[in-house]
Amino acid sequence: MSSNDFYKNLKEITDFSKIMENSNYSKIPNDWYILVSDIKDSTKSIEQGMYKQVNFIAALTIIGILNINRDEEFPYIFGGDGASLLIPPSLLEKSKKVLLETSKRAKEAFDLELRVAAISVKTIEEKGSFIELTKLKVDSNIQAIVRGNGLELAEELLKNEYEKYKIEDSFKNDYTANFEGLECRWEDIKTPKDETISILIKSINQENDNIVYTNCIKIIEEIAGIHSDRNPLKTKNQLHLSFNPRVLNTEASIFSKNIISKFFTISRLMIENFLGLILMKYSIGNWGEYKNIILKTTDTEKFDDMLRMVISTNTNQSIELEKYLEKEYQNKNLVYGIHKSNSALMTCLIFQRHGKHIHFVDSSKGGYALAAKELKNRIKFI
Repeated sequence: MSSNDFYKNLKEITDFSKIMENSNYSKIPNDWYILVSDIKDSTKSIEQGMYKQVNFIAALTIIGILNINRDEEFPYIFGGDGASLLIPPSLLEKSKKVLLETSKRAKEAFDLELRVAAISVKTIEEKGSFIELTKLKVDSNIQAIVRGNGLELAEELLKNEYEKYKIEDSFKNDYTANFEGLECRWEDIKTPKDETISILIKSINQENDNIVYTNCIKIIEEIAGIHSDRNPLKTKNQLHLSFNPRVLNTEASIFSKNIISKFFTISRLMIENFLGLILMKYSIGNWGEYKNIILKTTDTEKFDDMLRMVISTNTNQSIELEKYLEKEYQNKNLVYGIHKSNSALMTCLIFQRHGKHIHFVDSSKGGYALAAKELKNRIKFI
């Protein structure tokens, strides 16, 4: 059997609390590759108000590589200010072209510097790390759960040895990157409680990693409720199409070559949103179910060498959760970062308008990126 089918044939789990059970994981083939991307000085850009643009570029790397061959299945992680993908060797050369084109568009559209690298799993293993995977199915959405410290090492190599691992523009194939399906057409999604928070939790207790993460998931469920209770997207009444040119400008900037074409792109998006509004309001055709499809395909909780969660909480739940995490931090079991907002930001990957969707969710105005800044600050004092 080809290693290309590795991810397709992986075991699925349906309960997030089971992600620490060893029997659910399989080791990735060492002929696969890790693609990593990172926006240089992303925290500074986010603090200057460019959090939507940063999120959009991170998602752009994912949609571009998924579009190479939509029949291929492989894992990816959306990190807010970057992304990681694990791909079979058959996709490597075209993926490099996609990442270089993404980097080019990030610079031209938003003056963001996107660093991109391709690192073999074999290299990661030679450096003493490993990667194991399982798949989590929540509603209609299947996402990768990754453990081992292989992805973390790949990100470190991208940042610290970029000249060695960066992708060079020296390809013979004439593949043209396809970013069709990436959209950002919704207003920020108001929290259903008091706050929408992005949480990053990283175990530093190497002997008891599984226990640390299992306890964290258990406590989060006790405090904030099960997945459906803590999900920041609970009802379709939270979803509102945007007619604000500033919101639509992010998508238009990527797909327009100049200011004139951008104007016409924004106008087209407004017209499409107006038509979508009418179709959904009067349940014409399949459009009455469109918002329900979104609710079932959101990416709000994941694990890739750390817990990444976007959840909704009331004020008392937030306080209780922070008390627990701070106690575990003081006991040297974990480091954490939290970013709080009153809304969530959604970036959409639409493969079939009434079929396959993926919706990346982060808390507004900084999300995972600012939570990561807080986490890194805590690491300094360990």
